[in-house]
Amino acid sequence: MKYLDYRGMKEYYTIDETCRQFEISKQELRHYAEKYGIQPQEDQYGNWGFRKVLVRKLHNFIYKEQYNQPRTSSQPDSRKDPWA
Repeated sequence: MKYLDYRGMKEYYTIDETCRQFEISKQELRHYAEKYGIQPQEDQYGNWGFRKVLVRKLHNFIYKEQYNQPRTSSQPDSRKDPWA
């Protein structure tokens, strides 16, 4: 999960925009949204997506989950190697 600047975010993100921000597929986004009980909402124009606060919450949950997963051999543990 890539870093997001929470201060520079806009107020509403469609599902497609959220997928691009998180660099994940719609299926993955749906999985995480259901897992953490964060459901998309419809805006005044009929677009489905997430308010900024929900995007930040979802990003935080996914980031922590991925950060705490054991690393594979293809992902060096940069926390232990200061030169990585």
